[in-house]
Amino acid sequence: MTEAEALAYLASAGRFGELGLSRTEGLLARLGHPEAGMRFYHVAGTNGKGSVTAALAAMLEACGRRAGRFISPHLERPHERISVQGRDIDAQGLVRATAEVRLAAAPLPDPPTEFELWTGVALMHFLSEGVTDVAWETGLGGRYDATNVVRPVVSVVSSIGLDHMDRLGDTLAKIAWEKAGILKARVPAVAGDLPPEAMAVVEEAAAGLSAPLWRLGREIAIDGVTVQEDGTRFCYRDPLGEVAALHVGLIGRHQAANAALAFAAMRVVFGQACTQAAASALEGVRWPGRFELVREAPPLVLDGAHNPQGTSALADTWQAVYGGRRPIAVFGCLSDRDPQEVTEPMRGIVASWHTAAPRSPRALSAADAAAVVGGTPHGSPRAALMAALRQAEAEGSPVLCFGSLYLIGELRGVLRREGLLR
Repeated sequence: MTEAEALAYLASAGRFGELGLSRTEGLLARLGHPEAGMRFYHVAGTNGKGSVTAALAAMLEACGRRAGRFISPHLERPHERISVQGRDIDAQGLVRATAEVRLAAAPLPDPPTEFELWTGVALMHFLSEGVTDVAWETGLGGRYDATNVVRPVVSVVSSIGLDHMDRLGDTLAKIAWEKAGILKARVPAVAGDLPPEAMAVVEEAAAGLSAPLWRLGREIAIDGVTVQEDGTRFCYRDPLGEVAALHVGLIGRHQAANAALAFAAMRVVFGQACTQAAASALEGVRWPGRFELVREAPPLVLDGAHNPQGTSALADTWQAVYGGRRPIAVFGCLSDRDPQEVTEPMRGIVASWHTAAPRSPRALSAADAAAVVGGTPHGSPRAALMAALRQAEAEGSPVLCFGSLYLIGELRGVLRREGLLR
């Protein structure tokens, strides 16, 4: 098997199957349960789960654990989904783990989905690399997500919003029920500042499982949040005490909340034993495509905000960092999004719009997106970006690229090829 063959095999599986964990459980049984003996820090949420997972992985490594990280989706390369000690899986590791997974999956009567296969590949790679602790992000939902076959040492629900309603339900309570499915009996849990309707579901689930629950805004408190181009500073407090002057390398008030949830998860598991190391690690956390400042003068920012909750946070962050400076926007989203709702929080901030279709069969056309925002459609993300950069150079304006993570990943590739991104 070559690297190309491994990636083709994984991509050939269906994206969705019947809801349930039986396929993943069958696959892991055939693989000899590679997850046994590892400690999992399980993260679900509508928004913020990737940032929480990234922060957890960095803190685990700083605290002397051999840390793995599993995320989805990727931005530029599928290899980003699986990393150990901050290093993405390489071609050799991918081929080796995929070959083992393909052999194990072949006899199964119900073929695993693409994400279920990736879950198996991640665990086999972690096993071969001697990983002890895993920052473990759900793919979609939680209760029936392939990642929910492990018993974690802590569960984190970062946020609840109306997203993926075709799969998770059309109310906050229904979506919260799906996300709260990662909670386990007597396993501590951490929850973000959820809408009351969603928090009630999480609280009921935690109580029924005798799972101790720390909630942002209750057991966990943050204040003194300041947002700058080099990250976000805040003060933190939980039942174990106060930690002053935390600094996370991620930009935005919402990133203070995400960092606090990750920090709380570490405190729940380790107590105060590695508080200093974890706090130091937060400062170095970076997460591509999340208010990623590619260039400072004039600013060029990439952000994968693709739902109203995400773009509201983006609007708040832009104003906190750049005040009244109005950016030229490059925007694109998938057709399962309402572009009116997604872009609404940015309408009074963006000066002009360039639109492009992300590279996905589910992409909303550039013309349809432009019709909503009153912008200029382009034939490719590269064309939209180059037009925005030319306009920015002429006007001295900042550029903000946001929308689908497919779009942001493609734009990162363009910027890399143009020598604007290392």
